[in-house]
Amino acid sequence: MTSKSYWNRNLDTDNLSRPGGTAHADLEESFAFARTPEFEWLEGRIGGMEGKRLLDLGGGVGMHALMWAAQGARVIVADLAIERLRALRVLADQAGLGDRISFVVARGEELPFCERGFPVVFTKSVLIHTNLQFVMREIYRILLPGGQGIFIEPLNRNPIIRIYRRLFAPSIWKKITRYFDRDSLDEVRLPFGTVRWKGFYLLSAGSFFWQYGCRRLGRFQSSVRFWRRADMWILRRWPQLEWWCWFAAIEVRKPE
Repeated sequence: MTSKSYWNRNLDTDNLSRPGGTAHADLEESFAFARTPEFEWLEGRIGGMEGKRLLDLGGGVGMHALMWAAQGARVIVADLAIERLRALRVLADQAGLGDRISFVVARGEELPFCERGFPVVFTKSVLIHTNLQFVMREIYRILLPGGQGIFIEPLNRNPIIRIYRRLFAPSIWKKITRYFDRDSLDEVRLPFGTVRWKGFYLLSAGSFFWQYGCRRLGRFQSSVRFWRRADMWILRRWPQLEWWCWFAAIEVRKPE
């Protein structure tokens, strides 16, 4: 199975290859699960969404495009899997947001957009499935001068997550995924010159049991808050452990 055929078959909003519908019944609940610390960090970096134009690269059936459209942004979602875009279009129409989201079938390595077309390009757990050098050159090309690339990508060291990947993750992930490490960040930095990043979910990675294992929003939110404070305490004292976090939130800017 190729990466494209896999994503066309996987229409679960959590990307866990679960059978069934394309979304949870309660969209507001899905928004609440998606509003996590790294998401709030990136929104702080981007600023207000009203009237902003964003490219959600590899947006699939995710919640981010819907959340930003609900805040007044104009979102273009590019994905190589047409079935995921069709599923997202249904969700957008059901939420009354169809007029604020556009859908484009495209690979990250060959984006069908003009140079200097976007102020913001966003990805979450997408760059790990791509030829990173090619994608970063394309992102650099389509960003406006001064534009931002904001990427949330999983790192490769967290022991809790490594156990999950070994025992429970779909087997195809091993073929289509390269989790981020120092070399990956160097490849992201290459076209831009500099990169800023921040680690999320050291001990708090276990909180996601309450989203993916046993869906309990209240317990998920309280667990993330508690363990996030513990993570911040640890990382202030031992910043080198940032590489052991689950996710890296990454920002690059194209020179003016």
